[in-house]
Amino acid sequence: MKVSPTASSFNRYAVALVILPLLAFGSWRLWHHDSPPAELAIVQAQRGDLLSAVTATGTIEARRTVDIKYDTQNLVTRLNVKEGDRVDANEPVATMDLSLLEPVVAQARETLQKDQASLLLAQASLHRAQALFDAQVLAQADLDTARASYGALLHQTEADQDAVDQAQEQIRRATLRSPIKGVVIALYVHEGEMLGSATAVAGLGPNAAISKPTNTLMTIAEGGALEVDADVNAVDMGSVLVNQTAKFTIDALQPQIFSGTVRSIALQPTMTNSVTTYRVVIAVTPSDPRFRIGMPVSVMLLRTLAKDAVLVPPSAVLKEHGQSFVLVAHREEHQAKPQEEEPEDLSDENQPTGIIVMRPVECIAETSSATAIKGKIYRADWVLLHPASALTHVRTANWLETEFKPNPDPSDLQFERTAKPSD
Repeated sequence: MKVSPTASSFNRYAVALVILPLLAFGSWRLWHHDSPPAELAIVQAQRGDLLSAVTATGTIEARRTVDIKYDTQNLVTRLNVKEGDRVDANEPVATMDLSLLEPVVAQARETLQKDQASLLLAQASLHRAQALFDAQVLAQADLDTARASYGALLHQTEADQDAVDQAQEQIRRATLRSPIKGVVIALYVHEGEMLGSATAVAGLGPNAAISKPTNTLMTIAEGGALEVDADVNAVDMGSVLVNQTAKFTIDALQPQIFSGTVRSIALQPTMTNSVTTYRVVIAVTPSDPRFRIGMPVSVMLLRTLAKDAVLVPPSAVLKEHGQSFVLVAHREEHQAKPQEEEPEDLSDENQPTGIIVMRPVECIAETSSATAIKGKIYRADWVLLHPASALTHVRTANWLETEFKPNPDPSDLQFERTAKPSD
């Protein structure tokens, strides 16, 4: 194996590279011609962005949901919507029984009218008493009595008006309206059922009956694009940022990959089985019509660590005394010298031969899968894995081309929640 060193300052590695050609073409061929060739693993360097990834699980959710409730047990006399219907803000969706409220309003109004008539008489009496008092024909005590009578009736009339207003408010609230524009995603009672009764509670189901109050009629989800709610482990939160790119897959829609961006990150953690997670909301635009609330998803949050760099496996970088370098296997001898620019022709003909060159590099960023470097090394260059051990092999090499995947992608996500169909 012929080796042409280019960096004589690299201590023992540079010395080894100088000695290699002599051994390879001299005494080694005489004394070790029967030795089998060494198998050296090599990969092709790639150019691109170096990405890190955080994985999490979550569900498809609406941006906002509201429960339509009534504060007392009452009969549902009318339902204007069914599950799946779209509603506008302030649109009536249900009406409660008014048979007990309407007589209360009528009685309050009747009482108010009577007290208003008495108040007018008391007001007239007070005016007369004031006139007689001014004419010095009425005692002060009689004037005070007229004033007290008028004041009492005034307070009573105001209380009667409040009673009418409250009764009318109960009538108004008996017509339930949607506070948002959206779609009805769940109904918990039917028309003619008593809200809060055993029948209505049973209609919630064994699980929902526990989580939903018995005075809830329905749940409405805000219209617009659905979102992804992901639970990210606390140890990964240092790599999660607002506006970060997210890729996700849905169990029911495998193997399609969807994109989104991080919209918000919760400040309050959630503790489940001694594991601390934070809620990360991912906005999805546009929303796919196949999305359904509650669909399980697997999420990958991607972060760029280095842009437009040469990427090699971490095991291809040798670090010694604060310096880093790689060993490059070239196809032709004239390629052993560093080039000023990246060659345009990077076809499959760029195959490695016995010419190995040491190249100093600078490490920009690193993950467990790849290291971003810069220096006189280009995409499609063949680099040796485990270069320290490669220097000890003084014999003809068999090149073992190895696959190199520098960045994670959503195909790495595992779906353990659902069984895959059998072939």
